[in-house]
Amino acid sequence: MTPVDRTTAATEEPSSRLPGWVTVLTGLVAIIAVVILSLTHNAEAAATVGSIGTAVVTAIGGVQLSMRSRR
Repeated sequence: MTPVDRTTAATEEPSSRLPGWVTVLTGLVAIIAVVILSLTHNAEAAATVGSIGTAVVTAIGGVQLSMRSRR
C-alpha cells in the first residue's frame, strides 16, 4: 500500500553516490584550473588541463541522467 504522506524509501546506499561526487569534484577542479591558467595567460596549459579533466570525468562517469516515471 502506498504511504499517505508520499515519502519515498531510501533506495540508494551512500556508497553508491561516491562515483557521482568524484565526477562532480573532478570536473569542478578542472574548470577552476582552466580558468586560473587562462587568466595567467597559459593557454597551452589550460587546454591540456581541460582535455585531461574532460577525459577523466568521461571515464569516471560522464553525464548521467536518470528519470523515474510515475503513473
